[in-house]
Amino acid sequence: MKRILISGLIVLLSCCAIQSFGQTARAYERAGDKAMDEKEYYAASQYYKQAIKLRNKSNTVYKFAQACRLFGAYIDADKSYAVVAKTRDRNRFSQLAYWQGDVKKRLEQYDKAAGLFRLYLVTDPEENSFYHQKAKKEIEACKLAKQLLIDTVDVEVEWVDTGINTPFSEFAPHQMGDSLFYSSMRFKMEDEEGRERFRSKLLLSGGEAENKPLSGFAGQGEHAANSALSPDGNRLYFTRCEGGSSEDIVCSIYVRKKKSDGSWGRANVLSNNVNIPGYTATHPNVGYDSLRNKELLFFTSNRPGGQGKLDVWYSEISKEGNYGNAINLGTSVNSIDDEMTPFFHIASQSLYFSSNWHEGLGGHDIFNTRLEDKNWTKPINAGYPLNSSYNDVYFVINADNSTGYLSSNRIGSLSLAENEACCNDIYAITLSMKEDEEFVEDSSSVTFVTVPQMTIDLPEELLIETPPSVPTPPPPPPVVVLPPPPPAKTVMQELEELLPVTLYFHNDEPDSNTVRISTRKTYEETYLYYYSLKDLYKTQHARGDVGLKWKVDDFFEYEVRKGYENLDLFSTTLLRGLNKGYHIKVSIKGYTSPRAPSDYNEKLAKRRISSVRNFFNTYEIAIFQPYIDSGQLIFYETPFGETTAPKGISDSYNDPRNSIYSVEASQERRVEIIEVERF
Repeated sequence: MKRILISGLIVLLSCCAIQSFGQTARAYERAGDKAMDEKEYYAASQYYKQAIKLRNKSNTVYKFAQACRLFGAYIDADKSYAVVAKTRDRNRFSQLAYWQGDVKKRLEQYDKAAGLFRLYLVTDPEENSFYHQKAKKEIEACKLAKQLLIDTVDVEVEWVDTGINTPFSEFAPHQMGDSLFYSSMRFKMEDEEGRERFRSKLLLSGGEAENKPLSGFAGQGEHAANSALSPDGNRLYFTRCEGGSSEDIVCSIYVRKKKSDGSWGRANVLSNNVNIPGYTATHPNVGYDSLRNKELLFFTSNRPGGQGKLDVWYSEISKEGNYGNAINLGTSVNSIDDEMTPFFHIASQSLYFSSNWHEGLGGHDIFNTRLEDKNWTKPINAGYPLNSSYNDVYFVINADNSTGYLSSNRIGSLSLAENEACCNDIYAITLSMKEDEEFVEDSSSVTFVTVPQMTIDLPEELLIETPPSVPTPPPPPPVVVLPPPPPAKTVMQELEELLPVTLYFHNDEPDSNTVRISTRKTYEETYLYYYSLKDLYKTQHARGDVGLKWKVDDFFEYEVRKGYENLDLFSTTLLRGLNKGYHIKVSIKGYTSPRAPSDYNEKLAKRRISSVRNFFNTYEIAIFQPYIDSGQLIFYETPFGETTAPKGISDSYNDPRNSIYSVEASQERRVEIIEVERF
């Protein structure tokens, strides 16, 4: 779970709050460095972005590119790496060419990626280094990827649109009858330091289940994920994890047995043959070896004795329910990088797993192997469109042997921010079978009488029974059913859909205790200061009330930060309209809380509008200024003071808890862009 589940951890979402910092490029860069250390890559990218606006240094641009890549914003990463590559000090960044190649590969630019990996090999003469070996592997992968896109496999891949997928990560799907078990990272938690994180829980969909979390699988602050059923359906395995950030997570495998009434018994942790203290064991899956008549528990672990990072292991399950010593699948399957999410298909006696080392299309690809003469065969790439240039993991085949699921952050998956691929969604797959071929199961045993290999365009040597050679027409192109694209919109429609853009302010900001009607500060400056006070607001208003604490936190995350992001999106869209020659009027209203006299609030509202105008005046090195000077872009301002504030909001100086720090009062301290109009 460490690489895929936790890539969806919303440590990617939560911006680290810096209690106080000067409005300097170095301060923003330090904030970005801190966020990177805490694996909060989205937050880091935003801080570096602000630092670059104030001081465009190649070192900061490189850090921004790294944060974007780790968060899945590959387009932004690609552009920023290219900027660094054109600077005189590009040689300072020894791995620049490697990471450029990695991003180009994610974007399916395989020829360019291969060229960059070759360039990296020139700069890294140490043949035994990890990245030297990885770059050589990636060059071969780029060659294979181009061929895989031509030799597609006959399989349908369809985004699951049943309320299962969210902008957070959904993963580890498997079917039980008409219901679907899966895991999701959508649930909020608080770590030991009082910071908000998100955790995973197990859910069930289908029948009477409505995508609600299952109880009894994890304790307070723990993650529960990666469930899997035994072949007879009487044991449910899952992973329980502890830790705050992706690098802190340690997971163990548990099992719950089905009781006579159909409910699941208590959770029992597996023995040390599977779980070693201090190391992760995750991604359980139970298969049945029909040659040796043994149940096998496959799992992923970074335990000692492996080939590198995460490896696939298995443990024999005795008839008494004991677990034998873990056995590594060896160098034919495992590598010095990550192998994970094993699934053993009993009917074909094949093991599927995901790897980011073996030659593939992008990040983690799905591969297939079989045990022959006590050795696992060379893994075969499962092909496109099962695999994409993104991460494709958690491949499973249902009991009908013709459908299944996988998880992926490929294009079409829901995301937490625009132009990024941070999080996995669940996809349904439909596999093709060769004509006149079907799976036959002996009803008295788990063992399959005949086990012809399902056709996913794998080489014939992987088939247990090879049917007679019959000329067949070429397969039709793969059907990849993704969420339908939205209809094309005009720039003005895009702007109107963003309205109102609501921007929030700290009490009496900007420029407190003054009666001026303008300010030199930009909204960006006031926002960053305001957001840094989030923990102070929670402490002052909640005072130990957990419900109020969440309420304040949600306000900062889903209203304050969202407003700033919408302002940036509004600005880029507005610029597109102006570049098309549109003449545009923008109407802005200002509001305040009722804490000060009306005449003072009127001036405060004007200062807040002034900060928003300053934002546009300085945006992207004053890119709007020519349009403002020419009259092509006009702002209309309507300060309102506190006169429109709802009744009941505290205005008492002796009650700062409610008149300053409450969500109700905070929501009144705002500026809104309420209307756009062509003229």
